[in-house]
Amino acid sequence: MRINADDVDPMPDDDELNDDQLDDPIPLASTIALPPFPTDSLPEPYANMVRAISEACQVDPAMPGVSALSVLSGCIGGHAEIELRPGWREPLHIFTVTVAAPGERKSAVQQAMASPILDVEAQLAEQGLRERLEALTRKEVSVKRAEKLRNVAANPKKEVEDDESTTVDSQAAMREAIEAAAMAEAIDVPPVPRIFADDATPEAIASLLAEQGGRLAILSSEGGILDIIAGRYQHRANMDVFLKGHAGDPLRIDRKATPPEFVRRPALTLGLMIQPHVLSAAGRNAEFRGRGLLARFLYAFPVSKVGRRKIAPEPVDEAIRDDYETAVQELAAGMAEWHSDPAVLTLTEAARNAMECIEAAVEPTLADGGELATLADWGAKYVGAIGRIAGLLHLAKHGSDTGPYVPVEAQTVLEAYRIGAYFRACAINAFIEMRTDPVGVDAMYLLDRIRHLGSDEVSIRDVHVASSRARFRTKADLMPGLERLVEFGWLIVMPSPKPTGGRPASPRYRVHPRVTEATQ
Repeated sequence: MRINADDVDPMPDDDELNDDQLDDPIPLASTIALPPFPTDSLPEPYANMVRAISEACQVDPAMPGVSALSVLSGCIGGHAEIELRPGWREPLHIFTVTVAAPGERKSAVQQAMASPILDVEAQLAEQGLRERLEALTRKEVSVKRAEKLRNVAANPKKEVEDDESTTVDSQAAMREAIEAAAMAEAIDVPPVPRIFADDATPEAIASLLAEQGGRLAILSSEGGILDIIAGRYQHRANMDVFLKGHAGDPLRIDRKATPPEFVRRPALTLGLMIQPHVLSAAGRNAEFRGRGLLARFLYAFPVSKVGRRKIAPEPVDEAIRDDYETAVQELAAGMAEWHSDPAVLTLTEAARNAMECIEAAVEPTLADGGELATLADWGAKYVGAIGRIAGLLHLAKHGSDTGPYVPVEAQTVLEAYRIGAYFRACAINAFIEMRTDPVGVDAMYLLDRIRHLGSDEVSIRDVHVASSRARFRTKADLMPGLERLVEFGWLIVMPSPKPTGGRPASPRYRVHPRVTEATQ
């Protein structure tokens, strides 16, 4: 339905219609207020870096905070598990999605938080260079020797003419060829260490997981990986490696031209930063929701500071950056040396009691009418996600030398619960947005922009200036969303000013007082 200012009866003067006389607006969706990201729940070097990046880039701490958790997951994933109770273990890696509009400095934040992982990769590659070269040389020599013996076995020299001697020579040559081939095959050439990768096809990710012992982190400031999962190149969704990579279920990769690859415990980290329209598109993909991919992500919605950002803010203090980089590098390098089965973190008795209380509190919210009832697939993994976060925080706090050998304390579980509460609120809003029609999504976005303007009245021009130009290139593009706000009572069309002979004034709207409240 199109609504124009000229088609709507002008509202009465302010002295005829007070705020308390306005009807309550119709909710656009049952979204909930988001708590601030609990930066203090992170260990000190990580918390300090999150605050510093938040100030230097002028972004909500949620953006670097969630990125820090993804970095921890990349350092630890595949090397450790947490036992929440006998028979229930969770691997320590997570999937995260941070949703932010263009121009929110996602790339700068992701680069600053993830750069220490690249440094560790380079160090590990340099440290293992001689070992790889030696193994590669031995293998190449052994392969050539095996090929030579195979040729001899195929054409044995006949030193005598009787058939019995010829047969003995053939068998001996065959045995030598087989032994040489087995020796060459047994020489293992260590791969170039990889902790981090960018967008890649599911097949490439599966091969990298097999090559790297089942461990890999995909950290990207774009949402291209979701398009790839959806089948950008194969025209069909291919998400097995992601589903099993999150759960830690055995992964077998069959190839036509190469031997099959097997990953016993895949540990895949995904740390993505995407634009809102990518989230909406993901919600429209039936396979993403039907097969449980969307239920595996922890969602974040940083509050935009666009239009209110400081000019020339303080850069990150070098001491804070050094402490953070040292913490990440030592953790990543230390956990990379854990080559045996994953370390199993245990809980203190108080921590087990805390986990049981959390589980008891969450369970009723999954029932009909509960807070998580409409996203029960996500809610069923919520307590496990808290456990995973607790394990990440524990190892980040105690390091690779001590962390695997001391139990997780109750305070760490409570800090993980605080972070989990943020993700729970964001998940509720994320699944609402994924179910909402595109105009409704635009209306919710515009309402948030109007709320940040903080004015009792706005014009179309005001709203357009405050909004993302990548999302609304022209004023006409945002009109359907504004019309939805008028239709639902969030905006009231104001009378058009009398013509003055010049350029017509931009239509104006009175903002309903409920807009400034914390919840819709």
